[in-house]
Amino acid sequence: MSIINNAHAGSSIRLIHLIDRVLARRKGNPIPKNDLLELCNPENLGLSPTAKNRFSSNLDFWLGEGLWQKSEEGITVLDYQDKNKPLAFRVLKLISHPFNRDDLYTGMRIAPFHRSISSLLAQHSFTFYGGLKLTSGGANNVADTLNRWLDISINNSNEASTLLSYGQFLGFLEPFESGYIVDPTRAIEPYLSQVFSHETELPIKQFVVAIAELLPMLDGGVFRQQVENMMQNKGWQLPDSHHISASLSHAIMRLSSDYRITLESRSDDSNSMQLTVPGDKRSVSVVRYREALK
Repeated sequence: MSIINNAHAGSSIRLIHLIDRVLARRKGNPIPKNDLLELCNPENLGLSPTAKNRFSSNLDFWLGEGLWQKSEEGITVLDYQDKNKPLAFRVLKLISHPFNRDDLYTGMRIAPFHRSISSLLAQHSFTFYGGLKLTSGGANNVADTLNRWLDISINNSNEASTLLSYGQFLGFLEPFESGYIVDPTRAIEPYLSQVFSHETELPIKQFVVAIAELLPMLDGGVFRQQVENMMQNKGWQLPDSHHISASLSHAIMRLSSDYRITLESRSDDSNSMQLTVPGDKRSVSVVRYREALK
């Protein structure tokens, strides 16, 4: 039932968009499931049984995960404060909660995505800093990259391309030339207002901790730590605690370049952290949120 396996329920990003768009246009008015099926998956499409069942199975999967709400009256977008946020943000927020998830080591619903993306975020090779590009087949394919470090493997035929699509959809991967690079900027950006809800600036260590609480696949997050333990069993070396990973470093630099945050270095600051970026070494002491300064 893994979302990164294109033969399983929950894997179709296109159907998630379709269903969510239909529900959003109803402005909170429920639609009976049969009416939704008839509207989006009518009999006269002439689909094969497998294709016809794909819509219903994807709908049921994400209803089960809590992306939409089902009642006696029908199906609606959940009535909570994030309902007007982009779909990718709502899906990511839903699946990133570290509790009530299938076990990260053995789970086969959301867990394969968490295992895979956490491992990719930990590795430097496929970032802008590392210089290599991920692909769905051939050299540097994502399946071989992950299977080198994780006991639970993914396959090229059913999972590699879907994993890359989900990584791009949720903001962890960016298309680059003929492949993808690991870059969580778009995943992090919507959370900045929450990270800085009570402060206009944070020490860099506190900033990294706050982001990891919201996105536990990032540096220091609970998903990331569990996956790094798996990787260490296969010889991967944990970075120094004062160094920020190449993937998170790149995101921090992009957010700074986009004027969402500003970075400050203070001499002789024992709590500063080192960014892993091309060129000269750069340490950061404090992160300021520019929206709060307006």
